[in-house]
Amino acid sequence: MKRLTSYRYTVRILALLLLAIPSCVEKFELDIPRSTQNFVVEALLLDDARFQKVVLSKINLDGKSEPFDDARIVLQSDNDDMEIALEPRGEGLYTPLVFVPLAKGDKYRLVIDTDEETKIVSDWEEVPDAIALEGGYWESHTFEFVNDNGVTIKRNGINFKVNTGTFQTPNTFLRYDFETAHINEAPFRDPRCDCLNCYIISGSDEFLNITSATESEGKSIKDHLITFLPLDKRFSFRLTMLVRQIAITRNAFHFYQSIDQQRNLNGSIFDPPPAIIKGNLYVEEKEDINVYGLFEVGRLSEIPITIYKSNIKNEFLTYLDICYAGARINNIESFCFSCYAEEGASPRPYYFE
Repeated sequence: MKRLTSYRYTVRILALLLLAIPSCVEKFELDIPRSTQNFVVEALLLDDARFQKVVLSKINLDGKSEPFDDARIVLQSDNDDMEIALEPRGEGLYTPLVFVPLAKGDKYRLVIDTDEETKIVSDWEEVPDAIALEGGYWESHTFEFVNDNGVTIKRNGINFKVNTGTFQTPNTFLRYDFETAHINEAPFRDPRCDCLNCYIISGSDEFLNITSATESEGKSIKDHLITFLPLDKRFSFRLTMLVRQIAITRNAFHFYQSIDQQRNLNGSIFDPPPAIIKGNLYVEEKEDINVYGLFEVGRLSEIPITIYKSNIKNEFLTYLDICYAGARINNIESFCFSCYAEEGASPRPYYFE
């Protein structure tokens, strides 16, 4: 089952921030209750079966996290007081027994019984309006930055951008994720190898891209930058980026916004003070157990953006360049013989046009 990798890494980053929050001005102490049962909940409820799941883990006093597979988890709906059970699948993963259809205005909450005395519950979250992606495109871009020695470095690459459909609500909150797929035909492959048109799929680990619009009814967002990818061997033949847009709630947006602010502190005295980032989960009647994470309810829209090598005017090292250069010095990379060295797979991704 595919997952939204950025969400998982974002929650892990949050847990690390909570365990060790730096201060650049003066020493201070946070009064965080000590407990042998601190939990991390990574819960997604989107209108796509791939992204209806809960990943539950427990953080021990030594700071180590371990999957928690012994919980009873249900989704509660305000629609006729319906309850939907989630089954454990191993490694802390739980998924619904049936697909949960979502409609605008429906409300859900998550209830997790970890034992007879500990119950984790979420706030009620309302399903937002669906927002379509109506266009995606790429453009060449040169990214400039100054290194530690004061030297300006230029990197040629590609910006990936999207346009949304028209908003139907006065306030709109969006989160973006992506994955890429590219071809490695392994120039020195064995003729008997079945690795022709082998696809290398990469996620967007530790990626966070959010935006919002107020008084948005009847409006849309144009030319929103998803990410910049520097030119490298991934563009040797063709590369497709699948952009995922998730319409999220106001609570989820503020949660991610707080994480983004903490990640981008630069050590200035004008930085906002470090703070514990609260999600929408808590333990009933117990203040000594902490719950980190988020129960995210949203609507998903996807669009692929494809670029061919023939579209790129700037020069860069392709698989052929790297492999033949290595052959000249008798130092050939393993991916020159087989795409499986890069964890490639033969099944064509559904979004690879």
